[in-house]
Amino acid sequence: MVMNPGHRIILNTLATYGHSLLSLVMSLFSARWVLKALGEVDFGLFGVVGSIILLVTFLNGALSVGVGRFYAYSIGQGENIAAEAAGDDLNRWFNTAFSIHLLLPIILIPIGWPIGEYAIHHWLTIPAERIDACVWLFRVSLIGAFVGVFSVPFTSMYTAHQLIVELAVFNIIRSLGTFVGAWFLMRAESDRLVFYGIYMIAITAGTLIVQIFRAAIKFPACRPCLDYMYDRGYLRKLFAFVGWKMFGMSCVAFQSQGTPVLANLFYGPAVNAAYSVANRLSIQATTLSAAMTGAFQPALTSAEGKGNRKAMLGMATKVSKFGSLLVMFFVVPLFLEMDSVLVLWLENPPKHSGVLCRWMLLMLLIDKLTAGQMLAVNAFGKIAAYELIQGSVIFLTLPMIWILYRLGYGPPSLGVALFVSTLIYCIGRVIFFWALFKESPRDWIRWVVIPTGSIAIGSYLVGAIVMSLLDPGLVRLLSVSGLSTAFVGVTGWIWLLDHQERRYALNVLAGGARKLKLRTSLL
Repeated sequence: MVMNPGHRIILNTLATYGHSLLSLVMSLFSARWVLKALGEVDFGLFGVVGSIILLVTFLNGALSVGVGRFYAYSIGQGENIAAEAAGDDLNRWFNTAFSIHLLLPIILIPIGWPIGEYAIHHWLTIPAERIDACVWLFRVSLIGAFVGVFSVPFTSMYTAHQLIVELAVFNIIRSLGTFVGAWFLMRAESDRLVFYGIYMIAITAGTLIVQIFRAAIKFPACRPCLDYMYDRGYLRKLFAFVGWKMFGMSCVAFQSQGTPVLANLFYGPAVNAAYSVANRLSIQATTLSAAMTGAFQPALTSAEGKGNRKAMLGMATKVSKFGSLLVMFFVVPLFLEMDSVLVLWLENPPKHSGVLCRWMLLMLLIDKLTAGQMLAVNAFGKIAAYELIQGSVIFLTLPMIWILYRLGYGPPSLGVALFVSTLIYCIGRVIFFWALFKESPRDWIRWVVIPTGSIAIGSYLVGAIVMSLLDPGLVRLLSVSGLSTAFVGVTGWIWLLDHQERRYALNVLAGGARKLKLRTSLL
């Protein structure tokens, strides 16, 4: 049975959101075990050493975005041409991506390996007795990163075909493996930092290898063909997009890599532990909110490939609207009760982790307000000026951190610098969206910013009133979380969603309930 495109988006959203929520819960427990097993210093070192390979990870992320974009665009165009020609075009895109991801490790390993080890020995603030462990952690992390590089041409095909549910299954398996590894770490007798690094890489690489073989069997386009690997026309188109995307993502990588390094140089491993806690929470929250974005992205790009600009822009607005709403469900209560949550989560959270976590949550909310504009620009494909300016703004985070440090501000300045750069970056998204599509930001402000801001402020005030009436503890935490999320849900349904969106959501939920009832009756 062919699934309705709208139903597929909802199914993909629910599957990814469910996986992300499960991963968030498991991460909350596992992070507590990992911090307790490693100790504050090793926990901070795990974050800072891992940040050394983030440059490779984000370069790979840029390629992944580009590959996924051209896959989805090709699938959209394929609906308007003969099936054989459509399949051949998609296979050419696969082989173009495959050739690049074969060469990338050969180029980057000889460069990154010695630089990373030199940084560990000479640049970072690491206790002398932990240097050897950090070197081994870096080596296995680098190997795992390049397994991820090789997998991109295959795993991007799942997203392009909107098979997000299958990806969610693999991600759940990976999350379960990570959760089990954290439990075993408490009982490990060898060097726990090295053990945890090897285990994490093995889990990630193992699931990716299975996905590669599964994609090679499932998708006819995933067939290597030497004649298609170095097609100049396809390479030129891909690099015209990926080259600028890589610049932007490299700036993000330098920001993500440089922030913990500067924290280490300025404040030492203890603040690295606080930043690692905040960054871990941010990653989990971002993954949770990205469920909806990931479900819309291939559909949005395919619509642009078909030439249906109106549908693409409509979906972009929905991404900003729904993404912000989903984020507020957990951002507001977490922002209010962050200190209590950290104590429940980690027992003895590192100093400054609470304030850094709050800044991360604000960054996430600001980012989701303009997530639709970002996807629309990527779907359009002309991103040179966008990535040049936006990437430069993100890179300015590091000079801001240095200036705030020189002015005498403490570790919370890390969060301030990250938030300011994110705010400027998001304003830039709106400007570029306006310039490319001639769409005035007035509608976005009216339908997204004003209702979202009002709902967030109202939910915050409801939670703050409850906090003022109750003593700190589990009862207050549950009351604040319950009432603030209820306020977001009710006001979001009434004010943020329009009549058609509410009716569509009810129809989809009713259809899902009927299918669930039918399947249950057959068991």
